[in-house]
Order: sequence, then C-alpha cells, then structure tokens
Amino acid sequence: MIRLSSNTTLFFKLFLPIFYTTVIGCITLYAWLGPDEQFEIVDRESLKWALVAVFILGVTTLFLLCWPLKRVESDDEHVYVSNYFKTVRYRWTSDVASLTSSRFMLLFTIGFLELQGKGSFGKNMFFLLKRSNLKKLKDAFPGLVPEGDHEAT
Repeated sequence: MIRLSSNTTLFFKLFLPIFYTTVIGCITLYAWLGPDEQFEIVDRESLKWALVAVFILGVTTLFLLCWPLKRVESDDEHVYVSNYFKTVRYRWTSDVASLTSSRFMLLFTIGFLELQGKGSFGKNMFFLLKRSNLKKLKDAFPGLVPEGDHEAT
C-alpha cells in the first residue's frame, strides 16, 4: 500500500483546527469574562470584538480549507480515502474518474480525486499530495492512475 497523502495532512486536518480553536477561543473568552484591571492599556470593547472577528474568521477558514482534507492510500486495485474517522475503498478501474494535482501558494501540492459518481465523501475530494509517492505509485503500477486534463508536474 502506498500513501499518496503528505504526512502534514494530519497536522492540518486535526491538530491545527483544534489548537487554534482552543487557544484563540480561550483568549477571546478571557477578554470577555476576565477582570477589568487586566485591560487598562487597551480599549476592552474594541479588543473583545476584534478577538471575536479573528476567532470567527479563523474557524471559518480552517473549516473551508482544512476540514475537507482526506488521507489517500492506494494499492494496485483500490484507492482508500479516509477522513481519519471513516475509510472508504474505491476501485481504480470503475470508480475513479481522474487524479489531478495543482500547486497551492507554492508550498503544497493539492491532489484532486474525482469519482465517476457520488461517493461517501462526495464526488470530488482533495488532499495534500506527496508527489514522490505518486511517482512511486505510477512506477509500480503503470497506467493505473487515470490522469485528468490539467495535472501539474
């Protein structure tokens, strides 16, 4: 079995959202519920609303960008897609329409797995792709991976 997802997927999918929500949420709660003497330097009302805005903006961003990430592994017949709570198996030959990739902010390669029909996680799934593992899969099983029209190299 070859893992196509990067090891950083777990960090972005679980650790970062939990850490951000906990730390910024506690700071926001403290700004709202803490003693007034602690906030003599800054305008407390502005700080409270600014922290609420930062918290909501951050949670929304994490929900849209990190929560949909999947862990993807493959063998010669199946691709296994997991959200770390549930794993689903799809056949390369009959279920997968394409596997494409794209660079994101010059830091990450995002893999897009498109199914023929709707699956448990939807028709389109994305994950942080480790390109060396994709090359390893293509070398081990030539012609297995259906490539889309716009795959980045």
